[in-house]
Amino acid sequence: MQQFKALLLSGIVFFIISYETKAQQDPQFTQYMFSKPFHNPAAVGMTSEDAEASLIHRTQWLGYEGTFDDTGTLNTQFFSLTAPINSKKLGVGFHVLNDDVGLMRNLEAQLSVSYYVPVKKGTLSFGLRGGVYDRSVNEERLRFVNENDPFLRSGQSLNSIVPDVSAGVYFQHERLYAGIAAKHLVPSEFVGGENSPFSALKMSFNGMFGMSFDITNNVILQPSVLIKSDLDTFTFDATLLANLQEWVYVGAGIREIEALSILAGVYALKSRKLHLGYAFDYTMKDQSAKAPTSHEIILSFSFNSFGTKTPSAIRTPRYRHD
Repeated sequence: MQQFKALLLSGIVFFIISYETKAQQDPQFTQYMFSKPFHNPAAVGMTSEDAEASLIHRTQWLGYEGTFDDTGTLNTQFFSLTAPINSKKLGVGFHVLNDDVGLMRNLEAQLSVSYYVPVKKGTLSFGLRGGVYDRSVNEERLRFVNENDPFLRSGQSLNSIVPDVSAGVYFQHERLYAGIAAKHLVPSEFVGGENSPFSALKMSFNGMFGMSFDITNNVILQPSVLIKSDLDTFTFDATLLANLQEWVYVGAGIREIEALSILAGVYALKSRKLHLGYAFDYTMKDQSAKAPTSHEIILSFSFNSFGTKTPSAIRTPRYRHD
């Protein structure tokens, strides 16, 4: 109980500190509670005893128009494959991310591995992730006022690939989870040095926390929070889901004071192996510089994992498709 109170207090403190601050370098997902391995490599293989394939598509600020054309809408696609190897107390995962942010396009491919240790009242895991990060300029969206612009005439490559490393720690219990991770641990050296159009990847940190409460035999409340920081600025997402008979869920959330969110999803097939979820964001702040709505869809499917079929110590239907 003391551990539980400490984790809850930490979540509340993070929430208060983060209020009215913001930062973004990596793509954001409203359904972050279902994409934990992206935020923390130590969560790979921890959220289900089955292997899982997940696909997320996010369209941010739908209908936003650029200065010259209608190509201003931001799009992100994320695919991941994760699995526990229970006989080795390991989790493994792979993900590919395509993040179109207007002038820039970011593409990353990463491999993750976690090692978990049973502890009192839960499971503690340690994770490491490594891969490549490709940042490129969408040349077709460039509009040069001066045809002799040095950048246009330089002949310099408009894409740059750098290594990327992340690490994390994650704890899971049947009724709560908590984790902290550090991303972009390796300094990025994009082509062009100080004159490069590519901004360097800045080391960042995130913390996640979630709980589960039985309200009735058929209704489970699941509050969660995701904190992100580069130590100069902070941002947070806070969400509350109501899970109905563990087959259907609805919920609402807030991202700082920028946007309100509505979430809904269903589980299907035997043992809830198929998960389809949707999130809608409504922008409240700076609408003149953004389109008001964003949309996000997640589709995941679980299947038999590798190694032995001994039930995992971390198995819990509350977080089964996380």
